[in-house]
Amino acid sequence: MQGYFSYLPDLLYVSRSPERSSNDEFSPVKNIFRRAKIRDDFENVVTSFEDFYVKGNLRPDQLAYSLYGDPRFDWVVLMANNITKVRDQWPLTDYDFRKYLLDKYGSEEALEEIHHYETLKSTDWAGRIVVPEGLRVDSNFELKYTQLNDQDQRIIEYSRGYTLNELSTIDEAGTARDISGQPIRHNNVQPVTNYQHELSRNDAKRRIRVIRPLYLNTVISDLRRAMKYKKSSQYVSKTLKRGYNPRLSGG
Repeated sequence: MQGYFSYLPDLLYVSRSPERSSNDEFSPVKNIFRRAKIRDDFENVVTSFEDFYVKGNLRPDQLAYSLYGDPRFDWVVLMANNITKVRDQWPLTDYDFRKYLLDKYGSEEALEEIHHYETLKSTDWAGRIVVPEGLRVDSNFELKYTQLNDQDQRIIEYSRGYTLNELSTIDEAGTARDISGQPIRHNNVQPVTNYQHELSRNDAKRRIRVIRPLYLNTVISDLRRAMKYKKSSQYVSKTLKRGYNPRLSGG
């Protein structure tokens, strides 16, 4: 079986060689601007996909081999998740992740600095969620709500937080400080360090979906169909078209 680029149609690109024999000389190249995606109706077939968690330093080609028996089907893994930039959209390896952290933050110490604050889950007396976990807030986040007492139906007001004095400050990370410069943080929020933030972002990329092997041939057929050219002024064949020549048009 062939790799992704073998499915791309060709384009007759005007020759840039200084040794060309004429201004109308073309060279065949792969049309890398031609792209395909999983068709919409296929997306709606729930059984076509299954959830997958990328563990460790697993690469797309390694996953393709374990699923489809050929590492050259890595494009099927990537296409199923609309990944066009592996460096940015696939989880980094341990080595690359560490290098990325130090390049971005500069030192080990900076990794432990606070990036932002998030809420902890808050529930009422009946166990109903009042504030979900993971909302980004300032360190002095104030939570107020009312509820009916389960016995005598009196309204009870809860307050979990702190109202800032006008002389207080909040920095870019969301750390609130009182007028003496002391941090204000309450037990309904938690700090998230730069390291924790980046680790969470990288781990989020590990949750992907994969196309079940049963549907692999369908995806290949769809790709071949999508890569064929339709008739136009540049059309040569279903797999070849002629590019624009600025030398002949005066462009």
